[in-house]
Amino acid sequence: MRRRLLFFGFGAFISILLLSMGPQNRLKDTFYAYINYFDMDQRVITHLVNDSTRFSIIAECQLVYYNISKKDLLTVLEEGEVNFDLSDQDGEPCQYYVIENTVNGNDLAVEFELCYYNNKSVKVMAFTSNKEKEVCRF
Repeated sequence: MRRRLLFFGFGAFISILLLSMGPQNRLKDTFYAYINYFDMDQRVITHLVNDSTRFSIIAECQLVYYNISKKDLLTVLEEGEVNFDLSDQDGEPCQYYVIENTVNGNDLAVEFELCYYNNKSVKVMAFTSNKEKEVCRF
């Protein structure tokens, strides 16, 4: 029994050593992934991070009105919080989530559309800055 425990301990030590080596600390990333597994905000935001995020016409108009770049607007996903009261998680065929965060001194609330049936497409529908009245709604 002690011999098996020793082999297991040695294997675990080698695994930890190999994961923590290299230019990217995979051990740290894996550890944070396990910690954030039960955090609902992080689980939703993980699905919203997408390289091909599209913007609606309303969101494009609001970007011009508030003079915010698309890249700056998408930084709301970094450490953002999901407002589940304003979100529609049970929507069919797409779900809508409102992510709130402070970006460059502006309190942003961004509405995302997540469509699982359309290759997990993500679209920014609209956003509000500093809880102002919505603009560009036609």
